Amino acid sequence: MTERQYREQKYIFRKVELFKNDTLGTGSYGAVCKAKCDQLLCAAKLLYPVLFQMIAPDPGKEYRQPFKRFEFECQFLSRINHPNIVQYLGTHRDPDTNAPVLLMELMDESLTHFLESSPGNIPYHIQVNLSSDIAQALAFLHSNGIIHRDLSSNNVLLIAGTRAKVTDFGMSKFTDISATRLATMTTCPGTPAFMSPEALNEPPVYTEKLDNFSFGVLLVQITTRHFPKPTDRFESVLIPNPRVPAHTIEAKLAIPELDRRKSHISLIEPTHPLLPIAHHCLKDRDVERPSSQQLCHSLGVLTMTARYKERSQQDPNQIIREKEKNLQLIIAAKDQQILIQDTKIGQLDTKCGQVTQENETLQHEVEIREKQLRRLNQEMQLSKEDTTVFRQTINQRDRELSEMRGALASKNEEVHDLSTRMHQIAMQDERQSQAALMKPVKLERWESLPDAPIDIWDGPSAVNGDKAYFKSYGKDTVHEFSSDQWHVLPRCPNKMYTIVIVDNILTTVGGRSDSQRFSNKLYSYINNKWVKHFPSMPTRRWMPGAVYTINKLVVAGGYNDLNWLTAVEILNTVYKQWSSVSSPLPVPIEHPSATICGDCVYIHSRTSDDQEKHSVYKRSLRQLTLSEPSSAIWEKIAPLPVIWSAIVTVNGHLLAVGGVNSNRDKTKNIYQYNTTSWTVVSQMSTPRSLCLPGVLPGNKLMVVGGYGALKKCEAVTFV
Repeated sequence: MTERQYREQKYIFRKVELFKNDTLGTGSYGAVCKAKCDQLLCAAKLLYPVLFQMIAPDPGKEYRQPFKRFEFECQFLSRINHPNIVQYLGTHRDPDTNAPVLLMELMDESLTHFLESSPGNIPYHIQVNLSSDIAQALAFLHSNGIIHRDLSSNNVLLIAGTRAKVTDFGMSKFTDISATRLATMTTCPGTPAFMSPEALNEPPVYTEKLDNFSFGVLLVQITTRHFPKPTDRFESVLIPNPRVPAHTIEAKLAIPELDRRKSHISLIEPTHPLLPIAHHCLKDRDVERPSSQQLCHSLGVLTMTARYKERSQQDPNQIIREKEKNLQLIIAAKDQQILIQDTKIGQLDTKCGQVTQENETLQHEVEIREKQLRRLNQEMQLSKEDTTVFRQTINQRDRELSEMRGALASKNEEVHDLSTRMHQIAMQDERQSQAALMKPVKLERWESLPDAPIDIWDGPSAVNGDKAYFKSYGKDTVHEFSSDQWHVLPRCPNKMYTIVIVDNILTTVGGRSDSQRFSNKLYSYINNKWVKHFPSMPTRRWMPGAVYTINKLVVAGGYNDLNWLTAVEILNTVYKQWSSVSSPLPVPIEHPSATICGDCVYIHSRTSDDQEKHSVYKRSLRQLTLSEPSSAIWEKIAPLPVIWSAIVTVNGHLLAVGGVNSNRDKTKNIYQYNTTSWTVVSQMSTPRSLCLPGVLPGNKLMVVGGYGALKKCEAVTFV
């Protein structure tokens, strides 16, 4: 018998009973009830009969045609098989209405019901297990070019409250997995509370990252047990009327998703390991969200932590649940064999007696296995009194341990294959980021901004949303620019520090204080005061270069004991642990300035006249954070045509702002790096050097202070 013939035969049932009064759930288009297919209990999905007469007014909006949705879901489920996707059993005709019925495996409950009915917080290891199961299902779908488009807690079903499977594929969409974005899409249906910004637009333009956004909402719901209730997507603001400047008009501005869901996210413990992953998934731009494969890897790392292992070992019912799960698999396998034998009865009448005998034998064998399992449980309970039974149990555990070691070896091979694939993807991303640097830059005209309240020059800057922060060299305070106004923040305990945004928190790095000449402290600006939120650095230093990416703070160089340092250290903000990078900076860099462009960290000196120290060096971010042996060298790129400039990344472009040329004259130029050289792409209104750049929302480059214009501020938008 061929594989195709077997696949067609295994879903043929001699007798199907629908228990329409035993409803498992209802929806807009139909209901799910219990059913019995021969000897197997399952779930049956039925559409309301009146819906089969509906005709969609808009052919492009296929979700308005329930019958086509239902037909697609049946065809879709019949072609896939994955442990974290509800198993398809076949289709059937309702004898009362002659309407099609979708037969699926029977699950215990939905994730929504499980979270709402739980008496207390869900155990940590259960949270990780459920999240990992959902991520595995998404990774399978996305690798086969499928977008679910309606991922919510209602469409995630559970077994025994410990394992999850994804269901309801009526809204799913096939797409070309080789394309990075779909040019045109039909209207995206789904649950609004779980949908990403691009899916709510009209017309929507989205990729599989739509599902990853919904996954981030699920993470918040799993950890808080509260159904998501985000605020409105837009807020009304008054802006000057471009035609009549003296009047204002009302405009609708989009609210960032993290702000819309702030009240929900704030219920999560700040140190919860799933919180950074949820933040990453809930980014407004789809390109900033992780892929489903990255989600699987991040959740897999959590299962190897001590916290996960301790919580899972504290669950006394874990072993019993595993035994019950194994028993269910054995019974399911036997039921499958019975089903095959029943099919043969209808096809081979001459062997009816023999097949019946085999079915009875198999049923008897299942009963024997059930009795053996019950007897084994009784023997396990008496193991403390009966040493002989205890030795037998030990031998059984040894065999199970051997099997687990074999499974672990297989998983290690899978992890190795996954690591190889991730490395290939990393190299591809780096090539793509390098290609992005070669794209031409387009700018709008420069606009003047309110002058700074003090002289600002040669200092760090940081931007968090619509707030920009600047600190001048030698000053103790940070000045905030927001809503076209300047504000001064309270004085920080340290001086000569660098500022950076870490996990959406303004943070100072290093410096010096009244008690320490060189400090290793990090202070975070929380609730209008400076507090120690992150652990101290291993190396004391002031004015280092600092950049932040997902869960990683990279600190390079700085000044200590009359010398500029080359040491590079990384803080994992999830586990709050520091580590040192094996390969330091190639040379000491004075007043280092750092930025991230594409998949690389770029660093250079703001003040050195030495050509070698003033050069711009880059290194792959993934290689830097993973400390791969192949990344031991910092690469020096084409030299800048000026000194005393500041580097910054705007809309994927690496730029150098201002500086001093070979004639020691200050320049108005802004240079762009195109992988081989620096070219002039724009000019500021005033020549300046050692100025402070910052990138505001909407790809707006803001330039503050610097020699030649110590208080002057201006901005230009990149398009």
